[in-house]
Amino acid sequence: MRHVLRRLNGVGLLAIVGCLLPHTPSHAQTIGQKTEGELSGNVYFGNTRQILAALRAERERIDSASSVRTQLRYNYGQTTTDATGTVVSKRSWIGASNYDWRPFARLSPFVRASVESSLESQIARRYRAGGGERLNIIRTPQTDVIASAGIDGERTTPLSAGSARGSTTLARGATSLRVRRDFNPTMSASNETSYSPALSDFGDYTILSVTALKMKLTRTAGLTLSFRDGFDSRAVARGARSNNDGEILVGVLTAF
Repeated sequence: MRHVLRRLNGVGLLAIVGCLLPHTPSHAQTIGQKTEGELSGNVYFGNTRQILAALRAERERIDSASSVRTQLRYNYGQTTTDATGTVVSKRSWIGASNYDWRPFARLSPFVRASVESSLESQIARRYRAGGGERLNIIRTPQTDVIASAGIDGERTTPLSAGSARGSTTLARGATSLRVRRDFNPTMSASNETSYSPALSDFGDYTILSVTALKMKLTRTAGLTLSFRDGFDSRAVARGARSNNDGEILVGVLTAF
């Protein structure tokens, strides 16, 4: 539970600050479609050499009746030391899509689905599908504060056949808070944090927090600095080195 509180305290503060900002309708300014592509990574060298690269593609279409967002992400990392040589330390991918009905209403029903794989978390395949309700606390051209709650069905198959936990099927609660703020026409920041406990065992849970800072250089290109922090309480039981997995990335973004 300490992991949950540590990751949610900062997000709660952002939401409180965001709620103090004025709330004005923004249907006309946000209707449309957007496509983003991002290449990011980091490099360490010296006694230990490490490379991490991430590719992300996102497509969103929104109008007054519905909103559809699809995202694909791929991570690859390798580490080289004199003692062990070069090993693949990260290799993961995820594809996700969600559909919102009446996205500008105070309450917006949604459905979503995702499939992922992760070497570092020892997941061969994880399928999730479910739905719920979003609450638009604030939604303006400059600021979004959006909370959601729902239920997902999940099927996880571990990467190792000898894992202490075999394939599992369960239902998870799914809560999240998304905060976005445009400081000026070229600089924006966002955070989205999700907490998903198993309904049959609250000690089985996942947390993902993604914080991003974007700086626009031209109408279609910019720079990004992002911090991703994930926690899966059952990762070690599947054979992973740690339940926690985080990364800091610098990238180039294109949007049109």
